Amino acid sequence: MRPIDLLEEVIEAHGGRRRWQSVDIIEASFSAGGLALASRFRPQALRSLRVSLKPHARRLVLQGYGRPDWCGVWTPTRVQIVDENDSVVSERHDPRPCFSRLGKQFRWDRLDLLYFTGYALWNYLCFPFILEAPGVSIVESTEAGGATSRRLIASFDECVPTHSRFQTFHIDESGLLGRHDYTAVVIGRWATAANYCLASEQVEGLRFYTRRRVYPRIGARLVLPFPTLVWIEIDDIHLISVEGDCPRS
Repeated sequence: MRPIDLLEEVIEAHGGRRRWQSVDIIEASFSAGGLALASRFRPQALRSLRVSLKPHARRLVLQGYGRPDWCGVWTPTRVQIVDENDSVVSERHDPRPCFSRLGKQFRWDRLDLLYFTGYALWNYLCFPFILEAPGVSIVESTEAGGATSRRLIASFDECVPTHSRFQTFHIDESGLLGRHDYTAVVIGRWATAANYCLASEQVEGLRFYTRRRVYPRIGARLVLPFPTLVWIEIDDIHLISVEGDCPRS
């Protein structure tokens, strides 16, 4: 099977391009935790938040971030924390290069975590349509042992905010995502991970993954059963479509 054929199957299994292009905002409740956050001294920072994502504009708002009446605002080139009066509490332009500093290997501030969370949620909530974004190429599709081991192997240009340049998406017989392999470069170039999709939900014609668990990965095949690097829970998903439910051009 060619990469384009498998990608077409996956896109249809998630609701199709026309429905996706009509979406203006994705809203949901969100919580996350795990060793990766605890190791950066942010173990409780992503509990009981509300997400508002404009997927095509690449803009995400985390309501309740930092304080109950604050919001964290993510875009690929800037992160901000704003208070209840929409005044900027703190902000950082071009945040990704900051992760190369030695101190970021030990501790993250709120803006670091906001950048990591923002791009990760944009990637996860936009799957599989992110694989057709500018700067993304499907470089290989492999079948080895039947439909349950099908894979989409993607490469991402630097213009795409994501975990790492090369990533592998394991697709099941229904065209759904079972496992997502990557390196979380902002954590460290050693941070190879397997992100398991444990539950999904169809919402207003589109499918989203609502329960994820991330475990350490060694090489292409070996995944350690512990520790849990990140757990993710997404609930109460709601879609706001453009007027008339018309696809975007």
